[in-house]
Amino acid sequence: MPPTKTEAPLDEKLREHLRDFETFFEAIGFKQRQGRVWGMLVLAGRPLSLGEVAEQLGISIGSASEALTELREWGAITSEFSPTHRAQLHSPVSDTLSIVATVLRRREQVAIERFKESARHALAHLQRGDERDPRIETLQSIVTTSDIAQGAIQFFVTTANGTSMDADTRLSRLMRRMMGLGAKLSNEAIKFIGKNDGGRA
Repeated sequence: MPPTKTEAPLDEKLREHLRDFETFFEAIGFKQRQGRVWGMLVLAGRPLSLGEVAEQLGISIGSASEALTELREWGAITSEFSPTHRAQLHSPVSDTLSIVATVLRRREQVAIERFKESARHALAHLQRGDERDPRIETLQSIVTTSDIAQGAIQFFVTTANGTSMDADTRLSRLMRRMMGLGAKLSNEAIKFIGKNDGGRA
């Protein structure tokens, strides 16, 4: 039986856009291959099996399987067994905010928390000595700005996962909150830059 329209190979004009998916996914901490696989699932317009993903992209079954597993673990795709196809069919999660939020929650939040705790320990050590030590102010600024960054990420994650709001509403709330956090962060940055400029004068 000849392939139906939805089963035909991906249109070449659409295939050209796979590179854009690679670039985006690489920018948020994924591998290019994961972006290419996710892009294929988006542009295919229907759920794809492991074999179809590998065939469409010209990669090995092993590489396709690894990419799909990682994408599923990060919440970027869903997989469901199809009795008709007798295989798992994979579909993309279309909410980009949710994907980015997952990355921020699992990776950046952890990195910031570790960095902040390190700064806190160093600060506690220095505070046992001369209170005028200039390093104390720098470390205090690091702790404060880390708190701000964590607050921004947490709000982003909460907003991105708000199931009762549409995408435009979530984005609007996020931007308003980020503007408020940005003002607070700017004050910390001005203090830090001013202190450093004064030290070089």
